[in-house]
Amino acid sequence: MKNRYSLRHLMAFLSFFYCFSANLFAQATNPLPQVLPYTQNFSALAASSTTYPLGFQGWLVSSAQNTATYSTVLTGDKALIANSTAATNSGNIHNYNGKIGFLNTTSADFAIGFAFSSVNDKAIQVQYDAMVIRNLYDGVAVNRLQELALQYRVGTSGAFITLLSTAYSNDSTTPQTGAVVTPLDLQTTRVKVTLPADCDNQAVVQIRWIARLASGSLGSRQSFAIDNIDIRSDIVAPVNATGYPKVANILSDEFDFSNKIDEVGKTYYVLVPSSDAAPTTLQIKSGLNAGGTAALQSGFLDITDETQVYSKTFIGLALNTSYSVYSISEDAYGNIQATANKLDVTTSNVVLPKITTSVAAINFDESVEQNFNSSALSYQIQGTNLTNPVTVTASANFEVSKDNVTFQSSVVYDLASFAGNATPTVYVRFTPNAVGSFTGQITHDSTGTTSKIVTLSGNGIDPYNQDFNDANVLTNSGWTAYNVAGPINTWVSTATNPRSAPRAVVMNGYSDSGVSKDWLISPKLRLDNFDKFPLLSFYSRKYFAGPSLKLMVSTDYDGKSSPETATWTELNGNFPSVTAAYVQSQYISLAAYKTDHTYVAWVYETLSGGGSGNAAEWTIDDVSITNDLGYVDSNSNLDFGDVNPNAISASKSFIFKAGGYGNTTITASADYQVSLDNTSFSSSVIVTEADALTGKTIYARFTPSTKALAIAGTLTVTGTALNKQIGTLTGSSLPKVDTFDIVTYNLEFFGTAVKDATGKEFGPTDNVLQVENVAKVMNKLDADVYVVQEVSDEPSLDALIQKININGKTFDKVISPSWSYSFNPADPNFPPQKLVVIYNTKTATVKSARVMFKDFYDGLRAGTETLVNYPGTNANFFSSGRLPYMVQIETNVGGVKKLLNLVDLHARANSGTDISKYNMRKYDAQVLKDSLDRYYSKSNLIILGDYNDDVKASVITPNPSSYKAFVDDTANYNALTLDISKAGAFSFLSSGGFLDHIMISNELNNEYIANSTAVYDPRSDINNYVNTTSDHGPVIARFELKDSNLGTIDFETKNGFAVKAYPNPATDVVNIVVKTEDSKKLKLRLYDITGRMIGSPIDVNGDQEKSTSVIQISDLKSGIYIYTLTENNKVVFKDKIIKK
Repeated sequence: MKNRYSLRHLMAFLSFFYCFSANLFAQATNPLPQVLPYTQNFSALAASSTTYPLGFQGWLVSSAQNTATYSTVLTGDKALIANSTAATNSGNIHNYNGKIGFLNTTSADFAIGFAFSSVNDKAIQVQYDAMVIRNLYDGVAVNRLQELALQYRVGTSGAFITLLSTAYSNDSTTPQTGAVVTPLDLQTTRVKVTLPADCDNQAVVQIRWIARLASGSLGSRQSFAIDNIDIRSDIVAPVNATGYPKVANILSDEFDFSNKIDEVGKTYYVLVPSSDAAPTTLQIKSGLNAGGTAALQSGFLDITDETQVYSKTFIGLALNTSYSVYSISEDAYGNIQATANKLDVTTSNVVLPKITTSVAAINFDESVEQNFNSSALSYQIQGTNLTNPVTVTASANFEVSKDNVTFQSSVVYDLASFAGNATPTVYVRFTPNAVGSFTGQITHDSTGTTSKIVTLSGNGIDPYNQDFNDANVLTNSGWTAYNVAGPINTWVSTATNPRSAPRAVVMNGYSDSGVSKDWLISPKLRLDNFDKFPLLSFYSRKYFAGPSLKLMVSTDYDGKSSPETATWTELNGNFPSVTAAYVQSQYISLAAYKTDHTYVAWVYETLSGGGSGNAAEWTIDDVSITNDLGYVDSNSNLDFGDVNPNAISASKSFIFKAGGYGNTTITASADYQVSLDNTSFSSSVIVTEADALTGKTIYARFTPSTKALAIAGTLTVTGTALNKQIGTLTGSSLPKVDTFDIVTYNLEFFGTAVKDATGKEFGPTDNVLQVENVAKVMNKLDADVYVVQEVSDEPSLDALIQKININGKTFDKVISPSWSYSFNPADPNFPPQKLVVIYNTKTATVKSARVMFKDFYDGLRAGTETLVNYPGTNANFFSSGRLPYMVQIETNVGGVKKLLNLVDLHARANSGTDISKYNMRKYDAQVLKDSLDRYYSKSNLIILGDYNDDVKASVITPNPSSYKAFVDDTANYNALTLDISKAGAFSFLSSGGFLDHIMISNELNNEYIANSTAVYDPRSDINNYVNTTSDHGPVIARFELKDSNLGTIDFETKNGFAVKAYPNPATDVVNIVVKTEDSKKLKLRLYDITGRMIGSPIDVNGDQEKSTSVIQISDLKSGIYIYTLTENNKVVFKDKIIKK
């Protein structure tokens, strides 16, 4: 077969192909931003319309049902369905005639998006009516309750952020499924929210309405709708609630002033004689009267919760005297009421009985476990001119006491309690019956007096379950952060990379120049109430290199002081060693710490900040403590590598912990053995309950009895009411010496010290360590050939080869001379990314190497060649010159020689959601396939490298794979990584994408070892692998090469001609391969046994390169045929072919 071809012929075909097949795939549309202020009541939207109003867009969030957490991603567009009503049961975004809404399904999660510009605007306030249209919810048979909320993001990319204060749900059980568009129960809820400050003065802000599953799992979902939308910069002053401001409890020397407004802000007030003129707004805020001097009394009410009433008691007033209170309210954005409010009041003309309290409000700062009592707080009451006892009454969830012993809802203080101006003490405690915020009050009543009120507030918590979703979790949940060292950083709430949205807690001491030590401490745990095993579980995520966390437990910490003053015991937290992924630690027994005042803590500690490897970032999420009958803490996954049949591997060990099941038996499956002492091995061992409780080391080994690529095993533990698999065992008894193994591996700017214009180095910064780590990976994989990408420094490559020349292997390399912009002078601020093939010279020999499309690309840049409908400039072809590198090798494994054509590919990378990059890569892949189809249709091909896309579907959703043409052509190609991608494998370790792939031509299908393709994840073997070595993991495939006519041709030489016919005998076609020392013009003819020529002569150009011609014999009868080669009508070679 010829190894040369004309790209002019190829491109003539592509000109036709791309005229008809080039196409763009749908992306999520970003609606046109609207200017503020903006209002929309959908009255102009006809019920039959399927066109969204300007600024709106329906979106598909996911092709799966929504969950208990709001999704933050976006998949694509969704059309508006016309003429929808409550009878419409299809999952879609609906035009409900005067309002729009959506109905989610099991296979679709929708959102309604809107975009606006806030340039020169701030304090953006969004208001809208939320409602349910379709409703089948009954709380029993149909109990799937949905919740609607508003989300936002700045710009047109990135995750959406949920505004939890906008959450709306309606649990009405009134059915509504008729052809109506009215709100359920004719009720709407007005939602008002001010967007965070990061939405101020932005070119584009996107908001969207989205739902989550609030509860339940049965039946249909409700549909939501929105209407009467109003979005504007908050330029409106606060509005007083009806009946406010007001005065109450008017006595001879005091009265109460209170106010309630519709948003967070301040109410300024002054008290002046009623005869005074009205002060100005500025005077009220400054505490002055109309004359510019100090008012009798002044101040402000700090209104932090618009749902609450705030009050002030004016005291020390004169008997039977008239006063005026002027007040004015201002919000957090400087919007102040236009007119001051005036209240006139005259104190009583007689001295009245009066009750006063030492406090006006009590807040239980200590978060209290639900259904348990808080510590008691106290205050004093004073009675003046009393004629009757004082009754003190607490509202629900609060109790009062006179002696701090007996608590009840109400107590009575007789007159003697106040004799001699005594001030008796009232004790109050808080007993929440649920998780959440509680408010209440204590009333103080006596005949002849006005009631005196002390307001109450507290938080009920569940200390045994914490998802950290509340941004104020470290102040209102009993969880605390305590900083011991490192003043800049401590544990904080974060919306970045939570395990379960929207939040988690995180600590990173990098910016602290010295030592850091920070504690994350749980609430008080009453583990003495646990009658079984108290088991702790949590998720943690490490990012960047640095020390691990410590998990600590204490039974003498007071919950308030520095944790350094208490006694703490370190527990095994099973923290991850890999980075950028959450790992669950579970079955951590707290049985030895059952008290009514146990605390657990996570301790972050470093010796210094800054610098590589000094300070990791740690995130904690989803902590749970459960009361379980028993537990098994062991999930070992042991890989024994390659072991010859009937040999015994070295042992590996793991720790087995369990409780509640008595003595247990651990059993290994066939081909594996276990031991308690690493000496005596058998198929099973018995672990005593005492050993299991403290943790027992178990040893396992691999004893294969047959030859197989993979022998999977399990470990099973049994005991009283226990039968559970506790781990997996893997090993291979297919020796490497018998197989040809090939790896693709992106080495991420391998060896470079080049820095960008800002001084930041590309890739890992410790180049010596990168070489060392890559060598560890390669030596573990023990492959014959490594097809690598992004080699930036050739001396580092030489150092790598020296480190993998072990165990009798000697490696060599071939390097592509073409990379992106290699035609330009070297860039001092960007290193080359070269394609390299590294091969073991004992098992492979390079026969040839060339850059594919090199001449054609040079013509593109020179303007002498063109690309039809290319979605970029001509110079953009194949990543601006990072052309595929074809290396032909001859293998020699077990004496079997085979010619393999390796195509080293580093395709164009993505750039966010830029569809042009996808279209260029897709075009490039099609060109590659057309070339291979035409010129290598019968060759052994392995196409491998960094595809920068997945093969099952594109990473640029929702498009198909850039390599769909290869993947779909199963008759000629086999995408080896397709199945493992579908199973969830990934190679781009920094984000979880699958970018590195291996495909073969159909000629190698029978020699590929089924299921041998795998991604090796080095993160568990190499500390901080992603940052020190590469952001990619290697992908390996294994082959058992067979001796066949498709391998290296054993030429028969006659008269100076090297000729080979294969296969022979044959059924369908015969390939005639010819090599000559000098250029020859030959003709190939086929004859039957009688000498009759069959068909027409075939022209053959003979030279030092192999030339392959194909003879079709499928229509011939079985028998013997003769073929000849002639030069100038003279037969120079002849031989026979056998037709089967």
